[in-house]
Amino acid sequence: MRQNILSFHPYTQWETGIRSPASACGPAAIAGLVRFWEERLSVSEEVSVRRLPAEPAEAVNLMYAACGGTPLGMSAPVLAFGLRRQLNSRLRESGLSGRAVTQRLNGFEAYRTEIDAGRPVAVKFDKWFSLRWFDKPAFDYHWTVGCGYRIGDDGTEYLIVHDAGTRYKDGTYASSRERQIEYAPHRGVLAMIALRIEGLEKV
Repeated sequence: MRQNILSFHPYTQWETGIRSPASACGPAAIAGLVRFWEERLSVSEEVSVRRLPAEPAEAVNLMYAACGGTPLGMSAPVLAFGLRRQLNSRLRESGLSGRAVTQRLNGFEAYRTEIDAGRPVAVKFDKWFSLRWFDKPAFDYHWTVGCGYRIGDDGTEYLIVHDAGTRYKDGTYASSRERQIEYAPHRGVLAMIALRIEGLEKV
């Protein structure tokens, strides 16, 4: 078995105080990725990077408003643009060179390469716009953060994603947790967006 899991701070779309929780999975994914890069850029005491609000609901609401959140969800191009805009503004404000770049990934190997490079990935499940209406994926339409992978002894490939939480019928919710998703049955409904910074040493 081979496995790699990255450490990052996940956000839960059902946190009390989030204004549009049912459609906040994309903004929650953006918040998690932006915070990851904020912390990575702030490793030097000489660098001051603007940070998301400490209150989780406030952070997700901010990303919802700033990055094009809608009641119908968020497309992959909109999420990618929001990620680039958030990181590029932080780079400029901090006086850092470099440029945030997003890339649509194709295949498990490309995803694994990003994880092995220490970079989490935005992962969208979408059976509706991929026209796979009769499939039964782990999520019908949902953004998650890919933070790892596992390859079983038999070669079966799994994405490890943080699921942005679960809301129950009684109104309670569970916080975001890691889920192992077999890649092959889901490949047709996945959109995977890599995020990196070019032109910045040691990041």
